[in-house]
Amino acid sequence: MHYEIYIDVVFFTNLLIDYILIRFTGILFRCGRSRKRALLGAAAGAVFSCWIIYLRSFLKSGIFLPALVLLHGGCAAGMLVIGCNLKRGSLLLKAILTLYFAAFLCGGFWEVIVSDKLTVKMFLILAAATWSGITALSYLMDSLRIRTKNIYPITIYYKGCGYPFQGFYDSGNLLMDSVNGKPVSVGTEKVLSEICSEETVSCLKHLKENPGESGKPGTAGLHPHFTFFHSIGKEQGMMLAVTFERLCIQTPAEVVCIDNPVFAFSFETSAFGKEYEVLLNSRLL
Repeated sequence: MHYEIYIDVVFFTNLLIDYILIRFTGILFRCGRSRKRALLGAAAGAVFSCWIIYLRSFLKSGIFLPALVLLHGGCAAGMLVIGCNLKRGSLLLKAILTLYFAAFLCGGFWEVIVSDKLTVKMFLILAAATWSGITALSYLMDSLRIRTKNIYPITIYYKGCGYPFQGFYDSGNLLMDSVNGKPVSVGTEKVLSEICSEETVSCLKHLKENPGESGKPGTAGLHPHFTFFHSIGKEQGMMLAVTFERLCIQTPAEVVCIDNPVFAFSFETSAFGKEYEVLLNSRLL
């Protein structure tokens, strides 16, 4: 049987659908507010769909199923990294599952409209079963991770963009900001480097020697200051503290959001674990 495929139609159809799916996933996970990034992610997905069609036309035996699954999974991950700025961890995995579930819903609605093979009743049953399975798996993974390691997926917002990290719930972190009295979470230099520009990080590092740097455009919005702390082996120390726009902590039951959270950063070698970049203040949850 002979088929004619118009590659431009395939590209623009996938571009539109992928854009809708990325925006939908971004809204659910409270990330990816940039429409330009979502469009770039959708374009990457559309190019991948066109490439798969070309690849299948050259391979007479077809693509090996496990390889096809890996390719599609990698494409979904790439779309979310580009479109929603999700980079790693369980949050990215859940976003991929959500993206495929949303794609299933879109495809299901289309099948109901144009075909008699799938009834509305059967589609709703399959949709409910899929959603229940994803929700149960997500809850189980988060529960095990939190109960065994106390590590939560978190998102820090600054200048309208969300930056995902892993936060360790530290019951011993009772640090309060000496300036505004808010709970202070402690982050690694890597967190600051991913959120702020290299120039801003450099200014913050030398803020003690050059206090005038706090008034520069890149640092003024962070409200940089120094906060005092006590730790084992050190009677009193001082760390740089900044204020971001928002912090969202994803727990199994809910997403806890804190406006104007305070983060302290120590540029000395610290004992952070490899699985997390932030020590969450115990008063936040």
